[in-house]
Amino acid sequence: MEDAGSRAGHTPSSNQKVAKGYGLWLDWLIRHNLLDPDAQPGSRITEERVGAYFGGLRNDISTGAIINRLEDLHAALRVMDPDRDGSWIRRLISKVHAQHVPAVRKRDRIVSATDLFELGLELMRRASSERTALDRAVTYRDGLMISILSTRPLRLRNLLGRELGRTFARRGDIWWIDTPGTETKTHEAIEMPLPDELTAAIEAYLKDHRPYLCRRQGRWTAPIGNALWVSQDGSPLRDRSTHQQLVVRTRAAFGRPVNPHLFRDCVATSIAVDDPERFQIAARLLGHRGLATVEKYYNQARSIEAIRWHQNLVMGIRDGTIPVGFDDDAEDIL
Repeated sequence: MEDAGSRAGHTPSSNQKVAKGYGLWLDWLIRHNLLDPDAQPGSRITEERVGAYFGGLRNDISTGAIINRLEDLHAALRVMDPDRDGSWIRRLISKVHAQHVPAVRKRDRIVSATDLFELGLELMRRASSERTALDRAVTYRDGLMISILSTRPLRLRNLLGRELGRTFARRGDIWWIDTPGTETKTHEAIEMPLPDELTAAIEAYLKDHRPYLCRRQGRWTAPIGNALWVSQDGSPLRDRSTHQQLVVRTRAAFGRPVNPHLFRDCVATSIAVDDPERFQIAARLLGHRGLATVEKYYNQARSIEAIRWHQNLVMGIRDGTIPVGFDDDAEDIL
């Protein structure tokens, strides 16, 4: 039997990301007159050239983006020349990791899942007062997506992959999300009901707003098929435009952007803060096999609780409701 390849176990989107990363590397080689079209693909990835590539990237993009570029190059090298030693790329990645400082700390952008859910409901209520049918449909669609993501924090690809009758269907009075493992990052099937509070909202979107969007025609309109989410030009909604829409909506509401992937952090943190005894459900809700990945949310939530406790103590002493020398069971809270 023919070898399936070193990335056979990865999802198509993950493989596409590596291919795109290698394409960006080729573009850099071309722009610097370093591309030898007759060279073996793997031989183009040399320590000297990657060092120069890295040096240029430092002036143009964030360290997080640089890490992604280098990870893609390392993965591409393993595919194209598996016998070559790529440990030097790993060492460079570790060096960048050590220097990495996020432009905006993730914890500063966390919003409670309840506030996100309410924002979604508010947008759907506000949609009826929008000036045009297009604005009404887009506002309602965005609100519904936000409310769904705040309770069922899917990865963006899985959210946009909803198909009516296949991965998004009604069972009795409840709408269900049902995705086979072959279509998820972790290869774990996703099967979960949506809150019954959203049933009427989903019905309204399917009855009024989705059909209107489906009738729209743009220059590059693509067949809509059974896609649940429809763009304003009548095509299946795309990753980039969805990311932008959710960032705009959340920044307007909270003064800081919540991108689609951050919804997952918000939901996990909310569970850890509001119901720490059942924190284990966060792993299943996020589609993780174990707790290791989500423990950081629990630790962050406990830090938030400690800050709140201290704030309440200081304010209580200040307004006289708590006497100086107050000694409650702080250890139980911390």
